[in-house]
Amino acid sequence: MKCKLGGAVVLCAAFLWAGSAGSVSAHHALQAQFNVDNPLTLVGTLARVEWINPHAYFWFNVTDESGEVKQWGAETAGPNALRRAGFLRGPASLRIGDVYTFDGFASNDGGERILTTAITFPDGRKIQLIIGGIAEELER
Repeated sequence: MKCKLGGAVVLCAAFLWAGSAGSVSAHHALQAQFNVDNPLTLVGTLARVEWINPHAYFWFNVTDESGEVKQWGAETAGPNALRRAGFLRGPASLRIGDVYTFDGFASNDGGERILTTAITFPDGRKIQLIIGGIAEELER
């Protein structure tokens, strides 16, 4: 009986490990969600900020050539990485209503989403962002 129970525990642990490895791998597969061959620069008015893990999001309004306003979502690094890059939480760093420039890569699904590689502030400061192994993935 001990042997069967031990085998079941090992089998369960193996399934958990395999499942978690897949989700970690999928989480960092940038090319699955974003077109790294399609760099994009957008200028828009910051509408809201979500300081959540594993990636923070900046939502900003962009006016297109026809005058239509669309809200874009800018996926960034997580809150801790943003702090290390120089961002502060709250109005000391990002102000709702201010205009920012977002550099990054367009989503593969054609939606209004961008994987952010840099943000330029209204005063001209530019902060480069690196998410997960983006530098290594872009070199492949």
